[in-house]
Amino acid sequence: MSSSDTSSEQILVPTLRHRRVLRSSDDESLSQNERVDTNTTGDQEWFDPQGNQPNIRAFRSECGVDISNVTLQNCCNVEDFYALLVTEEILQEISDQTNTYAVQKQSIVTSRRINKWVPTNKNEIKRLFGLIIWMGLVKYPAIYLYWSRDPQYYHPFPHKIMSRNRFEILLRMLHFCNNETADTTNRLYKIQPIIDDLNTNFKKYYHPTESICIDESMIPFRGRILFRQYMKQKKHKYGIKIFKLSCGLGYTYNFSVYSGKMFDEVNTTSTNTVMNLCENIFHKGHTLCTDNWYTSVNLAKQLIQKNTHLIGTLRSNRKNNPKEVVFKKLKRGECVAQESKEGITVLKWREKRDVLLLSTKHTLEMKTVRTKSKIVTKPTIVIDYNAGKKSIDLSDQIAAYSNPLRKSMKWYRKLGFELLLNTAVVNSFFIHQETTGQKMSITMFRKKLIDTLVQKEEEQVDTRVNPQHHLKKKEGSAHKIRKYCTKCYQYNARMLGPKTAKNVTPKVTTFCNECTQKPHLCLSCFNKLH
Repeated sequence: MSSSDTSSEQILVPTLRHRRVLRSSDDESLSQNERVDTNTTGDQEWFDPQGNQPNIRAFRSECGVDISNVTLQNCCNVEDFYALLVTEEILQEISDQTNTYAVQKQSIVTSRRINKWVPTNKNEIKRLFGLIIWMGLVKYPAIYLYWSRDPQYYHPFPHKIMSRNRFEILLRMLHFCNNETADTTNRLYKIQPIIDDLNTNFKKYYHPTESICIDESMIPFRGRILFRQYMKQKKHKYGIKIFKLSCGLGYTYNFSVYSGKMFDEVNTTSTNTVMNLCENIFHKGHTLCTDNWYTSVNLAKQLIQKNTHLIGTLRSNRKNNPKEVVFKKLKRGECVAQESKEGITVLKWREKRDVLLLSTKHTLEMKTVRTKSKIVTKPTIVIDYNAGKKSIDLSDQIAAYSNPLRKSMKWYRKLGFELLLNTAVVNSFFIHQETTGQKMSITMFRKKLIDTLVQKEEEQVDTRVNPQHHLKKKEGSAHKIRKYCTKCYQYNARMLGPKTAKNVTPKVTTFCNECTQKPHLCLSCFNKLH
C-alpha cells in the first residue's frame, strides 16, 4: 500500500481540549488528510451501472460450529463449553502470575493485609470469576455491600464462596503477566497474553459465516490512560476501544484492542484494521459489512484482490468517490449509482435523508419489502447491509445483559474481565446453543456457569474420587478434642453472626475422616452432607 493511502486514513486520538465530531457518522472524526475534496477523483473512472461486478468465487466453506472437533463433541454442560475458550491453562497462568505479582508487591509495599497473603490456585480463581459474574446478575451499589449483615442487603451466596477480605485482596493482586519480564514497549503488555490466547481459542471451534461484520465496541473507562478514547455517539463517552469481527448471530471471531496512534502498529488506519482482522478468512468468498469509518474505494480494491466482497456505508468526503453521485440532489425514494471499472458500485439513496453506500456485490437493483406498516422499495444494497450488520448488534446487546463490569482504576483488570467474563461467555453461549440446540437465555446460561465455577475443590474431590464417607470419633479426652460442628457453625455465623454462633453451635467429637480437611460434624449435618 502506498504512503498516500496510509496517510489518508490515519486515526486521530481525540483530546479533551479540541474535538471535531461528524454527527452523521458512528465513529470519531476524520483526520485532516481524509477530509479531501471529492471533486478530484484522480484516475478513477466512473460510469453508469452495467452489472460488471468482480469475479469473486462463491462462498462454499463450512460455517458455524466445528462439529467435527472431538473436544467439542465431548462437551455436555455449560462449564465444558466455557472451558473451550477459557481453558484450564489460562486459569493456571492467571493463578501463577497473581502469586508472582503478590510476591513482588510484598517486597516493595509493607502492609498488614499484603503480609497475610496466601497463594491462590486456579480453583480459587474460578470461584472468583464465578462470584464476579454473579455480581452482574445481582447488582449492589458497592462491592462491600455483598457481605453486609444489613437485612436490606444480606445475601448468603457470597459468604459461601469466600470472605470479603479474601475477595478484595484477590482483586488487588489479580495479574495476567509478569511485569519484570514482559515487553513494556507494548502498551497492552499487561493483558496481551489473554488477548492472544482468546483470539486463538475463538477461531478454533467456529467457522465464520458467509456474511461477516467489523465494528468497534467501547469498554467504559474514565481513568487516566493514554489510549482512552472519546466517542460522542456512544453511551459511554470515554473508554477503551476494541475492534471486533463478528459473524453468525453475534459470535466474536477475532478482535484487537486499540492502543493509540503512535504505538499501535496494526490499527493505524481503518484499512489496516480491516485487513488485520480478516487475515485468516481471505480467498473464501466472504461478504464483509462495515460502517462509514472503514468503507472506502481503496479498501474495496484491496478486498477484491483477496476474493472478498465489501458492503458498507460511505462518507461523502472519502477519496476517489464519484462526484456525480455524491453531489446529486435527490427526492425521497430516488437513487443514483455509478460503477467503476473494477466493478465497485457507489449508490446514493434518499429516504428520510441521503444514504451513501458502496458495494462490490451489487449493482443498481431495487427490491420491495414489507415493513410493520407499509410496503416500501429499497435498494438491494441497503437490505443486505442491514442484514449483515445484525451480528455485531446482537453481540453487543447480549453482552449488555447482566454485564459484570464495575468501576475500576486498573484498566487491564477491567479489560480482562470484559474479555474473560463477557466476550468469552457470550461466545460459549452461542457455541452451546448451536451444538445442543437448547434454547436458553444468556441470563440462565450465566447462572448455570456460576453454579459450576463456584464449587469448592474439596466438594469436587468428595463427590468424585472418594464417595464413601464414615463418621468417626476422635480418640482422647472429650473436653480436649471436641470442636464446633463445621456446618452448624457456618450456618449460624451466616444467620446470627460469628460471636453469637459460638454460643449456640454444639461441640462434637465426631468427624469425617474421608473429607479433605476432616471436618468435625454432628450426625445431622453428616447425613445432610453425605
